[in-house]
Amino acid sequence: MLIFPVLLALAPLAAFASVVPRSVLYNDFLTKHSWPAGSPSPSWKYHSTPDPNTPLTIRIGLRPSNFDQLLGHLSETSDPYHSRYGAHLTKEHVEELMQPSEETKMEVTDWLNWHGMDNVEILPSSRYITLVIPVSLAETLLNTTYHVYAHTSDSSNQIIRTMEYSLPRHLHAHINLVSPTTYFGNMRSMKKSSFLKSLGLGDSDASNDMTPSSCSTIITPTCLQDLYHTANYTPSLTTNASFGIAGYLEEYAIRADLATFVTKFLPNTTNATFTTVLVNGGKNNQSEPGVEANLDVQYGTGMAYPIPMYYYSTGGSPRYVPDEFTPTDTNEPYLDWLDYILTLSNGDLPKTFSTSYGDDEQTVPDDYAFEVCNKFAELGARGASVLFSSGDDGVGGGNCSTNDGTNTVLFQPNFPASCPYVTTVGSTVGISPETAASFSAGGFSRLFAQPSYQSYAVSRFLTALNSSSTPYTGLYNASGRAYPDVSAQGEGFQVVIGGQVGSVGGTSCSSPTVAGIIALLNDYKLATNGTTLGFLNPLLYANAAAFNDIVSGSNPGCGTNGFEATTGWDPVTGLGTPDFVKLQSIV
Repeated sequence: MLIFPVLLALAPLAAFASVVPRSVLYNDFLTKHSWPAGSPSPSWKYHSTPDPNTPLTIRIGLRPSNFDQLLGHLSETSDPYHSRYGAHLTKEHVEELMQPSEETKMEVTDWLNWHGMDNVEILPSSRYITLVIPVSLAETLLNTTYHVYAHTSDSSNQIIRTMEYSLPRHLHAHINLVSPTTYFGNMRSMKKSSFLKSLGLGDSDASNDMTPSSCSTIITPTCLQDLYHTANYTPSLTTNASFGIAGYLEEYAIRADLATFVTKFLPNTTNATFTTVLVNGGKNNQSEPGVEANLDVQYGTGMAYPIPMYYYSTGGSPRYVPDEFTPTDTNEPYLDWLDYILTLSNGDLPKTFSTSYGDDEQTVPDDYAFEVCNKFAELGARGASVLFSSGDDGVGGGNCSTNDGTNTVLFQPNFPASCPYVTTVGSTVGISPETAASFSAGGFSRLFAQPSYQSYAVSRFLTALNSSSTPYTGLYNASGRAYPDVSAQGEGFQVVIGGQVGSVGGTSCSSPTVAGIIALLNDYKLATNGTTLGFLNPLLYANAAAFNDIVSGSNPGCGTNGFEATTGWDPVTGLGTPDFVKLQSIV
């Protein structure tokens, strides 16, 4: 049986709580999360102090009673050698496991009641409490002080956050997360904007019948279908193997651009379209094409058509306006998107997801990262495959200094790429052979432990690295979750943007490419035996021969040459690039 790390250790229960006076109990604070002085990200700077009467929407995430059992189910149903492989859980079963205990509900509601909130409701299908309260009351509850922070690139983009927050000591055993608090949401698109080059439709050398040699510099769907052997598979369309793309940052996928893309690069495709779903105030402005959104939708279509596609336009927040007496939103898009997705029934839940956004792991509070990562585990337990771009900064962007006050130079992993319950995709370039793209982010988490499904593959790499002339001792966490898991082409993708063809690069290209292949495999598996792949990684690491091993290239960063691609798994290209036919034979 595969063993997964339990991410959240329970604090000792305060059995004596009922006999301690509430005034003492609720003022015995213990820090939940804190940052050193300053901001955890250089993108946010202190701006001002909010009016204490400003309403703030607070979300309290209660600790689930049986998350360890959910991980046990996930371990068994994603293990290709286990008798329960593919026997994914229903939405109702997952919700039951994730319910907080009656003790947790009582302790938290008593705390809120003591502070004057008498109508606290915890819905049967949820473990969250949402409150709209003045900033001053939030500060009292959390023993903290909120400030307004402005983004350095746009001072009108402001959020209310705090550098630390606390909870009464006994409630640490019952509350996983309170937001918004210390997560500053410096989310970015994982595309190399420096590669973006706009071309006229008639200027692009790309076409639907490109020769293999042309694919060494210009990528179209035909190149990817030929490279990864999907061209001869026709989806059955008798299954519900839908494909979801998560979009953020007001990135809009444009239907007219998809139609132009299909005409130019997929002429045998008819009626290709997608459904836009608005989440948490997301928008759908068809006059503002997003490079990231168009890239994801167009290459998702190129790889997986005619499997139904959904583009989720997830809102961040209405910007904080100091004199506007309306609740501020959380601007915490992973939680917003996941909260919505997990409400879908298993029949409506897409079976494959691709996301090309992320943060530096060190800028994400531990409690927030654990909460988000655990939700990806929920999706995997329900039979969905979740893929993320690894990032475009090699072993770390910028000067790689830590934000803990010491300014130590270390390799900087990305999140959610570092979550052990997602499949992370790096990038390659060229053909015959493919080599590692220099921007392909990879490395080792300093937050999440290394899961057993990858321990053998990673240990082989580390043994070779430690005997090399550049072992990078101390720059990475050898016992952390290692990524990427797999890789695919990531440069020279021809994308239609506002009616014109542009050449785009980055791991943003690679994730929808691999996700499209997984969507085809989910269709095949559903048509064959009625199950889906679900959480992919145990299957992938057990079948490394189904990938094209990438053995050259590196991912420099942090003033180093980075890691080297080598035989077997490596933290540049993972297991390598997929071969659909080989993968089809094992699923």
